[in-house]
Amino acid sequence: MGAYIIRRIGQSIIVLFGISIIAFLLLYAVPADPARIIAGPHATPEVVAQIRQDLGLNLPIYQQYLHYLWDLVRGNLGTSYIFHRPVLGMIGERMGPTAELALGCWIAELIIGIPLGIYTARHANKKRDMVVSALALVGISIPVYWLGLLLLVLFGFKLQIFPLGGSGGFQYLILPAITYGITGAAYYTRLLKSSMLDVMNQDYIRTARAKGASERRVVWNHVLRNALIPVITFGGIDIGYLLAGVVLVEETFNWNGMGMLAITSIQNQDIPVIMGTVLLLGVFVVIFNLLVDITYGLVDPRIRYD
Repeated sequence: MGAYIIRRIGQSIIVLFGISIIAFLLLYAVPADPARIIAGPHATPEVVAQIRQDLGLNLPIYQQYLHYLWDLVRGNLGTSYIFHRPVLGMIGERMGPTAELALGCWIAELIIGIPLGIYTARHANKKRDMVVSALALVGISIPVYWLGLLLLVLFGFKLQIFPLGGSGGFQYLILPAITYGITGAAYYTRLLKSSMLDVMNQDYIRTARAKGASERRVVWNHVLRNALIPVITFGGIDIGYLLAGVVLVEETFNWNGMGMLAITSIQNQDIPVIMGTVLLLGVFVVIFNLLVDITYGLVDPRIRYD
């Protein structure tokens, strides 16, 4: 197990290194001049040239990347061109609200998706399965911003049960979590149903039933435990993306998190902040993929890491 974890950490570092190169090259290709952005529209060419020299923008691209990589190793993500503040500090301020929102959305997905997945698997090919499956398809198809606006109008404006956007308390979290939970739960429902149907056709399940085990015991002790492996995989990746910024949900509900920071940075062409958020996305996805791989062995003892 130890050797496997070390090997996976090494692979993760290589992946993050590749992400940093790709992101740097893509942003370098953007037709924007950071020096002009910092100097403002009325700055003289001399001022713009001085800023460009101070930032090292006149250097070849590989030297710019090496400087960025060296700063990155030392924990320095640069300084915002627009707000003139360290990027790491700006991201740190938004991490708390985004983590709160991501956790709420993820729990909502599981609360809705897993029971429906079990239900549809146990009643496969029946009318109730078809109804739930159709609703799951609708849930996948609904744009999250459209559903969010609909819930805001209904529960925030008409009924005035929940606040009309913003962040700062549990009452602000409910509508965004439900919005993402409805759209995201459909994936868990369909995935768990498919996985459970595969497991139900295995010989050891038929053996358990032949020995007189109750249907509840078969489902909870034998089927569900093995069927959860792909759900765990998807869940780990899912929460990684959620932590990196549920952009549309934050934008719809005016949630002051990573997503809002990313949108503002893109609009302002604030390249250091964009790079910081992209790298953070990669870090979260890689970390949760690693945790998922390690969790496999705990869920299914048949899996070995040799």
